[in-house]
Amino acid sequence: MGKKTIITLVIIFILIITSIWVFGSIYNTARNQYKENHQSSKELAMEKADLTTVESINTFNGNQKYHVISGENAKNEEVYVWIPQPQKENNKENDIVKNIVVEKHSSGVTRDEAIQVVQNEYKVKKLINVQLGMDEGIPIWEVKYKDQSDRYTFDFVHFSNGEIIKHMALKNNKFK
Repeated sequence: MGKKTIITLVIIFILIITSIWVFGSIYNTARNQYKENHQSSKELAMEKADLTTVESINTFNGNQKYHVISGENAKNEEVYVWIPQPQKENNKENDIVKNIVVEKHSSGVTRDEAIQVVQNEYKVKKLINVQLGMDEGIPIWEVKYKDQSDRYTFDFVHFSNGEIIKHMALKNNKFK
């Protein structure tokens, strides 16, 4: 191998390693934003909602960001806790605490029941994701899917009564 070939290979190797490092950093930053404040939300839920165990914490991004926690309270009841996240740095903890919502798992529809409600109403081609969230102060199941027209679709299913309260479909612009 010639000197030019070795130099070229070293430069390509350095570029590949640098690219992997940059993309890894970007990915980690994005994931950290998603999980940001999970620990403080967990502590707040354990204190204010009397949770003894936490099964999961998920982030829901709607009009307002929420952490949705699934766990068990001191009465051994499985509950969900919706904790609003501050939209501005000047939001006080009291504002967050007074807007915490706690519901027993048994007081609402399950994930599978929410999916079934949507499938009974619309033609679901491919289910993408189902998660708990909050819309205008109402606990919801957000069901994301592709419909028969290949549109990316969101349905908000009311947690308490299982009704679809919002249906949004994004038009698929395929050029022909």
